[in-house]
Amino acid sequence: MAGTRNLSDYPDLSTPRLSLRRLATRDAAAIVRIVGQWDVARRLARVPHPYTPDDARFFLEQVAPQEWIWAITRTGADALIGVIGLTPDKRDDRAELGYWLDPDQWGGGLMTEAGQAVLSHAFGPFGLSVVTSSYFEDNPASGRVLAKLGFMETARTMRSCLAMGRDVPSVEVQQLRRA
Repeated sequence: MAGTRNLSDYPDLSTPRLSLRRLATRDAAAIVRIVGQWDVARRLARVPHPYTPDDARFFLEQVAPQEWIWAITRTGADALIGVIGLTPDKRDDRAELGYWLDPDQWGGGLMTEAGQAVLSHAFGPFGLSVVTSSYFEDNPASGRVLAKLGFMETARTMRSCLAMGRDVPSVEVQQLRRA
């Protein structure tokens, strides 16, 4: 279960087009370049804007070790094009899925592909029963990704967006492990 699992003990994953590996310090510049874009930052709850190298360092050193986070790269390449991860919940059988992708890669189904790999691991080896996620109402593309992954809406709420400096309308979703 998530609460009793060593957060540093998780494998690299792969899909037909992607390799999902652990984040590394060499990813810092790509993280700043991608997350530093307003169109990315404004769609994420926990990301400040502007996004600096110090923010990337904090993410790599303080946040990533507390979660299951993968760098998304194209198969056969090492350059980070996005990040996907699971934030463990206080309840051992739950985690929250979060992700972002370089806007140059949007629209090609890559996040759905990465999400399928992570969810297979979440409901398989990690033994999770529930994976939650959310998206801001003004980001329907993320809602489509989550729907393709099998998430179902559970609530509409207000959620903090650090980049915007305010709460914004959000759609909460979840997926249950299939029996």
